[in-house]
Amino acid sequence: FAHAVPHRASLLEAVRTFRPTVLIGVSTVRGAFTEDVLRAMAEFNERPVVFPLSNPTSMSECTFREAMEGTGGRVIFASGSPFDPLPWEGSTRYPAQANNAYIFPALG
Repeated sequence: FAHAVPHRASLLEAVRTFRPTVLIGVSTVRGAFTEDVLRAMAEFNERPVVFPLSNPTSMSECTFREAMEGTGGRVIFASGSPFDPLPWEGSTRYPAQANNAYIFPALG
């Protein structure tokens, strides 16, 4: 889906411009989904969808904790690497894992 807009120099600028509902990470760039990017997603999405799919865990675009904190706990999250459950506001939240066998055939 091409857009007739000027180039955006950062992911944050692109998120603010295009207002996506989903972030899909396949870059293996640890921290690519920064707190600012996650907060921007939460500004205009009731339930932002964040899929940091890169493996291994050390190269994931964000962690489950970062996604939860950046979106105030409203994130719909699935990662390519395992993350531990997270205590959150009196309960425990469990991250979904979407490994290559499940997610990439659907994206391809």
